[in-house]
Amino acid sequence: MSVRWSIVRDIHVHSIGQASIVQIGDNEVIEPKMKVLAVQRAIPYFWGEEGNFDYPLFEREIPLMHKYEDLHMSMDNQESAIQVGCVKVLALAGSSVFQVGRNEKIISEARIKYFRQYVTSLSAPSKR
Repeated sequence: MSVRWSIVRDIHVHSIGQASIVQIGDNEVIEPKMKVLAVQRAIPYFWGEEGNFDYPLFEREIPLMHKYEDLHMSMDNQESAIQVGCVKVLALAGSSVFQVGRNEKIISEARIKYFRQYVTSLSAPSKR
C-alpha cells in the first residue's frame, strides 16, 4: 500500500453516531460494529431482563459483497498528497465511516432492534 499525505483544509462534522469513524489519512482495515436494543415505553417501567440479544436479527450471518468482475485500472498519481478543501457532514449514523485517504478494507455492521410499547391505561404494563 503506497502512502500519501492527506491534507484537509476544513472539516466540520455536526454529529457522530455510535461506532462511527472519522479517519483522516491512510489505513488498512476499518471494522466498526454496533449492536443496539432500543426500548421506548409510554410508562418507563423495566424488569431488568430487557438487555439480552436473543433475537434472530443478531444471530444471522451478514452477506458480504463479492467482486464479480475483474477491474483493470491505471493511476497516475503525480502528487503524493490527497487534498480536500471544505467538507461539511451533517451526521454519521451508527457504524458508518467518513475517510479522506486510502483504505484496503472496510467491514461495517449495525444491527438495531427497536421496541416501542404504548399503553392506553395509566397502569404499568404487565409482565408477559
